[in-house]
Amino acid sequence: MATNLEIIQVSENEIWIGENKTFFLTDLNIIHVIACGEQTTEVAIMQKEINYKLFGLTEEKISYLIDLNKCGKNSPEARQIWNQLSDDEKTNKVAIFGIHPVARVLANFSMGTSKNKNQHFFKTQEEAMTWLLEK
Repeated sequence: MATNLEIIQVSENEIWIGENKTFFLTDLNIIHVIACGEQTTEVAIMQKEINYKLFGLTEEKISYLIDLNKCGKNSPEARQIWNQLSDDEKTNKVAIFGIHPVARVLANFSMGTSKNKNQHFFKTQEEAMTWLLEK
């Protein structure tokens, strides 16, 4: 099903794709993604484009803080794109929170195929951020 999604640049550090919001916390080198609704292949491709743009704003490695509290299903292609972003040489850590326990089991399987083993699930944003900020 084709959608009419567009990338909306709210500010240099805030970008939206439909209901999905991405914030670049420049002082921390963290990309904070709030995923809302179904994560289609189209959404994932657009998110990848955004992330590579944000990668260019710093020489440092980037970590991800991903909020899945309002996230729906991910297409298989979207999951592959998420793994590509996790495996990118510019990616440091990936902290995911807000995922339903059943979905966590499925996501663990997908994360198991990633080369980046510096990925973890957390119950809360606070736990996830604490882990990201550890050296």
